[in-house]
Amino acid sequence: MNLRRFCTLLAVALLATATAASAAVHRVSPGESIQAAIDLASPGDTILVDPGVYQETGNTDFGLHITTDDLRLVGARSFRHGESGKVRLVQYGTQRTGVYAAPAGCGPGVPVGGCPDELQGFYIRGFSVEDFPRNGIQTRFVNDFKIFRNDSVRNLNNGIYPTISANGVVAANVSYGSLDTAMWVAASENVRVIGNELYDSVIGFEITVSNNVEATHNDIHDNVVGVGLFHPNAAGNAQLPVMANWVLEHNQIYKNNLSPNPAPPGSFQAGLPSGVGVLLLGVSDHSVSKNDVENNEYVGIGVLGWCTATATGDPNRNCVNSPPQAPPEANNNLISLNKLNGNGLNPPPGPLAALAADLTYFNLFEASSGNCFEKNKPKGQITHVSSEPDGELPTDGC
Repeated sequence: MNLRRFCTLLAVALLATATAASAAVHRVSPGESIQAAIDLASPGDTILVDPGVYQETGNTDFGLHITTDDLRLVGARSFRHGESGKVRLVQYGTQRTGVYAAPAGCGPGVPVGGCPDELQGFYIRGFSVEDFPRNGIQTRFVNDFKIFRNDSVRNLNNGIYPTISANGVVAANVSYGSLDTAMWVAASENVRVIGNELYDSVIGFEITVSNNVEATHNDIHDNVVGVGLFHPNAAGNAQLPVMANWVLEHNQIYKNNLSPNPAPPGSFQAGLPSGVGVLLLGVSDHSVSKNDVENNEYVGIGVLGWCTATATGDPNRNCVNSPPQAPPEANNNLISLNKLNGNGLNPPPGPLAALAADLTYFNLFEASSGNCFEKNKPKGQITHVSSEPDGELPTDGC
């Protein structure tokens, strides 16, 4: 037995011992209701679900609704049996979101500051959440969450969506087939996003209105835009006093050329051009480093001011008709030590094709400053476009 497998088995055994000593395990088999077990559970309990297809009929809005602290949902997947070995939660009736974890009374319409409580602790592992018209797995007003080894399949707004939540880990999931974002961290803080595969969506991975989000070792491919780091005007949440320290490192971001863009007409997402690896729009104080960004047909990594980015799109979203609620500049961003190759070789037609490159920095209407483009490679072979007077990428923040 190798060391990694031994450590995994030891961790499972210790977890089982601790669970047996302090909390109950509720087992659910096909033909039974997962939600019924959730409703019976106490804080700290585990819901262990056998492989099969589950369609919960008791909820009108959610496939599963979690309002109990420290609840663990664990799918007992059998990887030997392929699709038949999964725990599959599929949409029923008017249900819009697959798994929704939040304090009681704090539904999706409750704004920031409108929920008097936090849900303390939530864990989900081993579920395949499929074909819900809004979100796959969503947390809201949750402190201490873990979303681990799940599949989000064709959930049409967002696949995996921690929002207004804190101190979480989102790891080793697969998410695809969303018309907005495969995985979106919104209005949250202290979140780690590790080792996920995100593809076949309008945006693979997105961060807005958050603090201290670290995304590492993710595989992001075949989206319209691979990674979007966006200004608050692009999100449904109001700005925070500080929205800083988004770290994107050691990710594979490639072939994000999904076309045509399948986003609903008139949405912000519908205006995104295909072929972009990483796009920073009007955001500041973030780091994009040590990533492999390859074969994105329009732009490898782009840093644009919000007003510049929206000037030629939907007139209802530009800075004249929709003034930015937060500063529109892109300041103090570090773009460093990335490996770039084959980006910008097949841009969309029209005047914006001039922005095509491995690295693009464009700020026509903002006095952006403090950005640093350095040590990206292969040195001497990277293409770039810059709105700086000398045509070079900025280094005043290095």
